[in-house]
Amino acid sequence: MTGERFNADMLKLARDAREFTQADLAEATGFTQALISKIENGLIQAPSDDVIDKLAEKLRFPRAFFFQVEKQVGFPPFHYRKRQKLGAKPLAHIGAIINIRRQHVAKLLRSYDSAALKPIPQIDLDESGLTPEKIAERLRSHWMLPRGPIANVVEIIEEAGGIVILARFGTDLLDGISFRSVGLPPLFFMNRDVPGDRFRFSLAHELGHMVMHTMPAEDQKMEQEAHRFAAAFLMPASDIRPYLKDVKLSALGRVKSYWHVSIKALIKRAHDLRLITDHYYKILNINYNKSFKEGEPFQLPVEQPTRMRAIIQHHIVRLGYSVEDLANLLCISQDDVRRAYLETPRLKLVVSN
Repeated sequence: MTGERFNADMLKLARDAREFTQADLAEATGFTQALISKIENGLIQAPSDDVIDKLAEKLRFPRAFFFQVEKQVGFPPFHYRKRQKLGAKPLAHIGAIINIRRQHVAKLLRSYDSAALKPIPQIDLDESGLTPEKIAERLRSHWMLPRGPIANVVEIIEEAGGIVILARFGTDLLDGISFRSVGLPPLFFMNRDVPGDRFRFSLAHELGHMVMHTMPAEDQKMEQEAHRFAAAFLMPASDIRPYLKDVKLSALGRVKSYWHVSIKALIKRAHDLRLITDHYYKILNINYNKSFKEGEPFQLPVEQPTRMRAIIQHHIVRLGYSVEDLANLLCISQDDVRRAYLETPRLKLVVSN
């Protein structure tokens, strides 16, 4: 939806999406940083047409983008599957990308109806008195998943009503971000440039956040709980035990190819289930780091979402939308529509430099 007033939130989103500081944007446009700052902070609420046109040109968004009525949404830190080294600027860039994509999803879903028979539940750990492992077990039962390895985590989440979107984050320091937004299904934005086994575990980790963490608590505690959930969800204790009787690096490759989890995750699971001693766990990790400096063997492909493709196809085939129509709806260029939604089954970032 677009309005008649310039939206300063959209300027901040566009700038972060292009990885521009205020000084960078001032230099690109020939304006002063003071002007950019005043516009973003609402001190100038109606920039002139010339200013808006120049901002739109340099940020590569149509004018309509800056007149959308949506507000930027902040994401709770526990919804990020990330490493501590990720800085504020790349995190702002990724946050902008996800805010823009969230707006796209909201607009597209206005004309697309779907219902999940067994949606992703919310189970409070404190109220239920359950452990992350028990919740993972109950969720598998709730979704009637067979024993053993999960064939496709993306498919399970999308069948439960979630939407998984692959994106290039431009870093391997962040694996995924998930959140619930009013009026939208659970959204999972995942880094497409990580190994397939790590992708599956990170997606299961984010699923744990969506199920267990409706209210924020201590960040490290929630990360550990989501990690325990993911391990139990992908590798139920009773099912995985027979495969971890002989925990050796030379044997774990075959186990990985069957369970679709990393060798590192298998070593950690064996230790958590007390199938190996602390001393042997330490030795295995030392040998793992020596043996797999260039990556693990038996690389798994990244699972491909299908729900966003189905939504786009619904608009094109059933509703008769052209590329121009989609561009106008989403407030991006036609080239960005093609790159993001039409050229490949895997979604690319519409705001990549």
